[in-house]
This record gives sequence, structure tokens and C-alpha cells, in this order.
Amino acid sequence: MADQLNLGFDPALPHASRVAPMWPVPRRDPFDSADHLFEPWWGGLRVLVFLQPGGGLRIVDSSSTDLADRLPELGGVRGLVDARSAVLDGELVAVDERGIADHAALRARLSGEASRTVSLLAFDLLHQNGSWLLGKPLDARRSLLRKVMADGDAGVVVPLIVGEGRALYAAVAAQGIAGVLARSRTSPYLPGVRSRLWRSIAVPLADPLGAEASPGPSGAGPAEAEAEPGRRPRPPVLTVLRRLPLDLDEG
Repeated sequence: MADQLNLGFDPALPHASRVAPMWPVPRRDPFDSADHLFEPWWGGLRVLVFLQPGGGLRIVDSSSTDLADRLPELGGVRGLVDARSAVLDGELVAVDERGIADHAALRARLSGEASRTVSLLAFDLLHQNGSWLLGKPLDARRSLLRKVMADGDAGVVVPLIVGEGRALYAAVAAQGIAGVLARSRTSPYLPGVRSRLWRSIAVPLADPLGAEASPGPSGAGPAEAEAEPGRRPRPPVLTVLRRLPLDLDEG
């Protein structure tokens, strides 16, 4: 663990091969715990996003492939983050008008085909302005993430709820979302490690990346219907987040 946390403090970002995602251990049943942060999980493509000094952007999947050139709309993430350099952890999703994940569309985009716009759902901050944050507790990293990243068309910070995992699980199941990520509030970030400090609770029959797309919940209207008259509609995924029992502090 000491080697994982001692990555140096060079303001220039390291090569993506020097850091890897931390992974959750699956769990079957939802639970409540004051020691955990609970977040909705869309089951999209896990990526690390490297925001380089001078404006460069890398979007690196778990096989160390840089996807930035395939997804030009994610160039907008750079303007959402108030930092000279940063590394974000999150997932890529393509969603329909209701905010339901369309994994077929995401696969098409990653293959170079025209399809739905892709967005970043960011849930962790690993590096900021030359300093690695891996040894800090999750509570502190999430607080910093909310302060430095705004929500926009290219990406949003995934909001959270403290303690009430069962309520969030019921809400995401009703909205057609893949599941819930439960993470210990004191958890450091362990690159490349699958740890019980993080647990993923999938909704049965949800549509994970790699499966055929399935319809969303019946009766869900278009996201545009919830926009205020005269205002630009919110990104569909953000509209769905506002239906969930989450901390929606915009920082």
C-alpha cells in the first residue's frame, strides 16, 4: 500500500499506467450504514480522466486505452473542473431521453459509430494541482470533488446519500438504474485493488454494460418535460438524479 500511495507530487500528471481504478466487491443485498456513502451506479464504462496542465485531456479505460479522441464531446469536462491538473474516477454513460442507460449506444460510440452523446459521471478525485489524494479518506476526496467540479452537459458529479443505502437502492431500482455503490467514508484509494471497503449492489435484471439494452420503467416521460419554461433542458442523467433521495448540494 505504501508504494501505491507514494506516487510523488510532480505537477505534471504521470502516465496512466502508474495508477489504476480501485474496484468494489459485489454484494447481494442493500444495507444501511452511517459509515458508508451510497451513490447510484449506472453500470457504464469505468474510466480515469486525466486533466493535464495546459488543457490536455486523457480518458483512460481499465485496459489503458485513451478514448478522448473517440468522444470529442467530453472535451467539455475540462471547463467544468477548476484545477490546473486533476485525475477523476468515474464512469461513461450514454442515456436516452428518460436518463436510462443505453449501453448499445455507448458501445457504438466507442466503436467509432454515430450514436447518443456520452457523459462522464464522476465519483472520486485522485489528484489535484500536483498533489495525490489517494491516502485521504473518501469523505475528504468527495468534498474536494464537489468543490472543484461543476455539473454540465459533458459530465456531472454523482451525488450521494449518507447511511441510507436501502432507500437509495429502492429508488434506483424504480428508475431503471443498474445499482448502488457503497463506499466506506474512511476508505483510502487503493489503485488496482478490489476491496470490501467498496461494495457494489446490482439491481436484478438491470442492464450492465455488455448486455443487450432493456427498456426503462414504464410511464417515464421525457426529461425535457421537467425543464422550466424558457430554460435549457438539463442533461437527462441529471434529471434522473434529481428524482433520487440524494445530497444535491451544487457546491
